[in-house]
Amino acid sequence: MSIKSVLIYSIKNDILLCMCKVQLRRIFFVIILLMVIPVCLRAVDEKENLPLTRIPLKLSGKSDSHEQGWKIIQFQNKSPNKVVSDKDGLQIAVKSSANLLAYCLNEPVDVNGVLLQGSVTDLPKIPEDKRQGDEDADDFAIRFGLIVSGAKKLSKIEKTFAPELIKRLCELVPSSHGIDHVLFLNMANDPPPEWRKRTHPIGRGLLREQVVCVKKEPGGFTIKVEFQKPCTVLALCIISDGDDTKSNFGVTVRNIQLNPKRKKQCDKTKP
Repeated sequence: MSIKSVLIYSIKNDILLCMCKVQLRRIFFVIILLMVIPVCLRAVDEKENLPLTRIPLKLSGKSDSHEQGWKIIQFQNKSPNKVVSDKDGLQIAVKSSANLLAYCLNEPVDVNGVLLQGSVTDLPKIPEDKRQGDEDADDFAIRFGLIVSGAKKLSKIEKTFAPELIKRLCELVPSSHGIDHVLFLNMANDPPPEWRKRTHPIGRGLLREQVVCVKKEPGGFTIKVEFQKPCTVLALCIISDGDDTKSNFGVTVRNIQLNPKRKKQCDKTKP
């Protein structure tokens, strides 16, 4: 065999060996993917299908803020709403008034969506020269709030000078936890505010609001919101207010769910 033939034979073997190594690497890579992908898919499914939590619609009978049930918290210098619970759910009567309804969860809950259903007998009367959410027109039939767990805790000085709503919301959080923010999901009148999302001016960055439902007239409503990623929630709250606009209306809350069944495709909201 000539030297030329030997060289050609050697080069062919080297090429075949390299091709085999490449193929083996590809096969190994595919095997790794097949091992990893099912785990990733299961992780996504587990996040998207968090356990459903149905919130009881009864009032707390004790003064302890962490007692099971909805606690009525009054604001200073404001007429309180009249609130009762019966077979139809929570009944809130607003007469130029406002207060805070709060529900402290037994333990932090990962939440990827909420469902709120009920009805209203009327809507806040927004002056013609104002838009809902403006100063002196900051009344909504429903603000449904999620107190989201985080690192923020008010110092004694901050508690002294914080707006009353901030202080009341922070009091709902166990001492072992802080908050990141409070997310209010609002049902607005038609026409709605010019903003769809905002950081409330009194909240020092802690109060965030989103308009998630617009109603033109009284009647039933369904608010369903799905989040892009879960948030850890410590407590819930409801504000129905008519004190700014001197409005009178009634709200019935019939159903509250955390992590309701999700749609396959939806317009998701950041918490």
